[in-house]
Amino acid sequence: MIWPPVKAWTSKTYIDGKRHFVAINYGGELHNKWIILMSVIDSNVVIKVSFSQLLDSTKWMQGWDEVNITDSSELVNTATVKAIEGAYPSIDSGLTIPITLDTIRPWIE
Repeated sequence: MIWPPVKAWTSKTYIDGKRHFVAINYGGELHNKWIILMSVIDSNVVIKVSFSQLLDSTKWMQGWDEVNITDSSELVNTATVKAIEGAYPSIDSGLTIPITLDTIRPWIE
């Protein structure tokens, strides 16, 4: 999988009742890479997950899709934007002003 991560993600479990997320920021090195994800529907649902969790196809899939899901949300803990360091859009997210089109990360691989 490419780094930096693509922007569109679907959780295979509900997280605070949400499943579709945008990768708004990322960081870390080697085995400590992390991604900040914000719900597409509710911007108050912001989570920080390790890159290794996103690579686990039993937990996440690239893109926004309707998938078979479980009822639990034990996958990750949720928090508000203020509680997560780096919970601001990265320069290549396409969510900042001004936008530089040649540096925007893709939505899907």
